[in-house]
Amino acid sequence: MTDTAWQSMQARTWDATAHAVLAHWRAQQLPVVVTRQRGDAAPDVVCVGLPAPSQWGKRKLAFSVSMSDIANTSPCPTLAQVADGHNWQVAAMALNAALTQRGVQARVHGSFAWQQVTALAYLHPHSDLDLHLPVTSLAQASQVLDVLKQSSVSNLETAVPLPRLDGELIFPGGQAVAWRELGQLLSGQVAQVLVKDLLTVRLVDLADLRGLCKP
Repeated sequence: MTDTAWQSMQARTWDATAHAVLAHWRAQQLPVVVTRQRGDAAPDVVCVGLPAPSQWGKRKLAFSVSMSDIANTSPCPTLAQVADGHNWQVAAMALNAALTQRGVQARVHGSFAWQQVTALAYLHPHSDLDLHLPVTSLAQASQVLDVLKQSSVSNLETAVPLPRLDGELIFPGGQAVAWRELGQLLSGQVAQVLVKDLLTVRLVDLADLRGLCKP
């Protein structure tokens, strides 16, 4: 956000912890994340969030800013960027290569992404690796699921395994479906899955899900 936006945000009524978080984010020019948008928000208003690490009690701040308050935008870090330096980097790069072969660039959100971006301590020994996987069709989604399932199985036989894989497949309109739940839908184990986008959260069946994909 712009410095003027940070200044305005700090001028609001917050408790001491929130003020400390905002001061650090402003001083270090750290990013916020776009969250689910309010249906009644003005067209030029964006709802954003800031999940602080454990040193501030994992405090989550939510606020709205105008489009003019946004200095720049960038996507989540890639899997390759996040894996760099971790002892499971080799396993991550094998997963990344398999996804790339299927036309998917894996990005990471959640705790691993925030630690990568902020250099603050977000991780604990059982942190999941939350993947953000854009797909254009159910056929491609099915291929991605096969890769993730195989990676999870291979993890059991690897000396330095990946963290537990979590995350979502993102369809062309920005709709997100958790990968394990999508696998259950495609295999007939469940009739509906939860689909999230920037405005709504809803249950959809397989026919509805096909409508989210490009022809």
